[in-house]
Amino acid sequence: MKRRPTPFEQGFTLIEILIGTALLGMMMLILTGSLRIGAESWEAGEDRMAKASRLFVVEGFLSRHIASLLPISGINGRGEMEPALVGTETSLSYIAPLPDQLEGGGLYRFNLSLVGDDDNRSLKVLIVPYQSNPQGDKAASEPFDDLAIIDHLKVFKLSYFGTNPASGNTVGAADQAGTWTNKWQEYQLPTLIRVQIEREGEEPWPTLLIAPKAQMLR
Repeated sequence: MKRRPTPFEQGFTLIEILIGTALLGMMMLILTGSLRIGAESWEAGEDRMAKASRLFVVEGFLSRHIASLLPISGINGRGEMEPALVGTETSLSYIAPLPDQLEGGGLYRFNLSLVGDDDNRSLKVLIVPYQSNPQGDKAASEPFDDLAIIDHLKVFKLSYFGTNPASGNTVGAADQAGTWTNKWQEYQLPTLIRVQIEREGEEPWPTLLIAPKAQMLR
């Protein structure tokens, strides 16, 4: 008796091959889409991690270091007394120590400023050894470092909260309560320093409030 061939021995019909090819194509399409979504999710996660790390480092530096500023007044190159802290809406100059591990410690003047054009504005810090009287025998100090903390800034705004020093014995209630201002050139340190940062293409960073640890008495 003649044996009937099995389906595998008979082979596949054209319709079965077409159906199998279509199913294989759909599976490959689904797999490719899944891989693309996974890669995009991975890149988005890395981007979020980079943004969070940048925010943590920059705000950590600003909050810790500005809080350690010292109420030390000095004499500028014109022989005039200058406050320990001089601030505007986009710049801040103050005196603070460096860790002993860096350049042997000591006092330095830190100058934070917004530089660059609208295409790429950066926050830079210039660090210069502090001299109480630059007109003395010592030559003018060379900058210790000049570096960019963060680039591609859309918004960098500083404001200062504190009481305005009274002239004589007259101090108004508003002065006693304190107010916010975009400029500070008083010998008394502000109670709070507010920092607002926003980078191009990113959400605004959380507003940073910094309270100097040392404040000069009136």
